[in-house]
Amino acid sequence: MKKLLIHEVYLKKILSSQAVVGSRGMTLIELLVVIVIVGILSAVAIPTLLTHTRRSKVAEAQTALTAISRGSEVYRMDFTVYPTSYADIQFGGVHGEHYLQDPWQAPNYHPPEVVPPNLNLTGIRWKTEAYTYVVSTGDPLRCDIGLGDRRDEVLASGYDLRNSCNTYQ
Repeated sequence: MKKLLIHEVYLKKILSSQAVVGSRGMTLIELLVVIVIVGILSAVAIPTLLTHTRRSKVAEAQTALTAISRGSEVYRMDFTVYPTSYADIQFGGVHGEHYLQDPWQAPNYHPPEVVPPNLNLTGIRWKTEAYTYVVSTGDPLRCDIGLGDRRDEVLASGYDLRNSCNTYQ
C-alpha cells in the first residue's frame, strides 16, 4: 500500500470537509419557495379536478337518459305514441330486450320517470335524480331529457351544468 504524502493528506482532508459542509440541508428560503410552488399548483389543479368530477357525474345520467330516449323513439315507431312509463321500455320488462338492450346504466341515479306534460304535448320528458350527488344548495342532482314537443320544455327549464343537467334529442 502506498503511503500518502503530507500534502496529499492535507488535500484529502480539505476536500472531504467541503463535501460535508456543502450538504447541510435546505434553507428557510428554499423551503418557503417550495411551499409557494405547491400552493400555486394546488390552486390551479383542485378547481380543475372538481370540474371534471362534476362533469363525470352529469355525463353518467346524460348517457343513460340518451339510451332511454333511443328506446322511447323505437317504442314510438312501434306504437305511434311515446311510452307512459319506464316499465314499458325497461330491459327485461314487458317487452323483454326490445327497447333497451341493457339495464339502467346510471347506478348513482334513480330509474327515470316520465314528467307529466303541462299542455297537450305529443312528446315525452324523462327525469332522474341522483341518490348521493348534490348541488351547492344540497338538492339532489337532477337530469332531464325531452323528446318531440317536450324538447323545448327541457331547453327552457333554465338548467345549467352548475345546478342540474339537461339533454335533448
